[in-house]
Amino acid sequence: MIITRRRFLQGVGATGVLAAVGCKPSAPGVQPVPPIAIPTKPILVVVDIDGGNDWLNMMPPLSGNDRSVYQSKRPSLAVPIDHLSGLANGAGLNADFAGMAELDALGRVAWIPGIGMNNPNLSHFVSIDLWGQGAAQPTGTGWLGRFADGAFDTRGDVLRGLTVTSDRPIMLRGTSRSFVSITSASGFVYPSWLRSGRIGSPYAPQLLEDGFAAAVTSTTTDAASGPDYAVAAVSGKLFLDAQNGFGTNGNLPARAPSVPYPGDADYTLKRLDGGNLSSSLSNQFKLIAQMLAAGLPTEVFFTRLGGWDTHSNQAVDHPNLMRALGGSIRAFYDDLASVQTADGNAQERVMILAWSEFGRRVAENKGGTDHGTAGLSFCVGRAVRGGFYGDYPDLSTLDRNGNMKYTVDFRSLYATVLERWLGQDSAATDTMLGATYPRLGFL
Repeated sequence: MIITRRRFLQGVGATGVLAAVGCKPSAPGVQPVPPIAIPTKPILVVVDIDGGNDWLNMMPPLSGNDRSVYQSKRPSLAVPIDHLSGLANGAGLNADFAGMAELDALGRVAWIPGIGMNNPNLSHFVSIDLWGQGAAQPTGTGWLGRFADGAFDTRGDVLRGLTVTSDRPIMLRGTSRSFVSITSASGFVYPSWLRSGRIGSPYAPQLLEDGFAAAVTSTTTDAASGPDYAVAAVSGKLFLDAQNGFGTNGNLPARAPSVPYPGDADYTLKRLDGGNLSSSLSNQFKLIAQMLAAGLPTEVFFTRLGGWDTHSNQAVDHPNLMRALGGSIRAFYDDLASVQTADGNAQERVMILAWSEFGRRVAENKGGTDHGTAGLSFCVGRAVRGGFYGDYPDLSTLDRNGNMKYTVDFRSLYATVLERWLGQDSAATDTMLGATYPRLGFL
């Protein structure tokens, strides 16, 4: 087997290269800690880095030809080497990606650079749809929705799959079962109640009371509305069950986080202009920690941090976003150590999976970067085997549009998580994804 420079660095570390290029080692003094066993009742927290993350500036190359190409194509946006801490694959981690160097040094981050797909599409909408469906032959359902179809019992445990965003993306839609949206500690109400405080057609008032089962089987003289009544009854029952299981009177017990999060007044890292960082993702994580502390049986959560479509002003916006993302993940990871659940410590049960619909073009474009292809995903958790599970794309061998060629199929990530984290057997995993994809070694 030919040993490439990249694979050599992955095998022996990059200490010599770091010294040669004047780069800081990742979190000096922090020693790696072996991963724990996969918990019997794992929890998955998905983070959607929405807009197409420019991960080349999150994890820039440090030396060699890749560094030369990177600097030549980004004369104003290239991150200086002294702003990077060295990683085992010979790349560097941006200092603005707050808290992640320490987690990496502990061995708690599995990095998957170059993740992508055949025939990528540079549209946000199409790419999000493809990532969401995660199938060899897209069918209109999402990979986590299909998992919910088979793994979540539809009778009485509708809180097992939750999104803390106000929408329900395709990733979470199944054939018979989809996730429920909860965006605050006070729960939610049946959607039709939110329409000017009144119930409109086709929602019959009795469907919002206790007669859901009867409504499904009852007849109506209004033939046009009959099917809608049945659909509303099923949907309404789902929401009612979730509300009844959410907490006392639909409210969660209050909880004070054990650590400051980005956006909090006492959080030390600020925006580049000195203001507080975005609290969008922090608030979602705080709510999840509150749910876990309250004993909710949720197995999969979905979160999102937007703003990553950096066509302009990237030199300011992207560092602020990285600070909010990394700082939120690190704070959440630390905060979970103080949360005890009936099935063990929350930090030991949770794995975070972060993804973005695509990367950015290698060359900068008037203060920003355009839509690209191969991206970066990563997983964080106590049971994760830290390291690199994909080759860094060769920046001197780009496609005809000047974009990177992907090195890992994104469905390999899904297959690994479904089988080794969420406990699906190999055949069921392949069925959910429509084909067999290589598993990655971080679990």
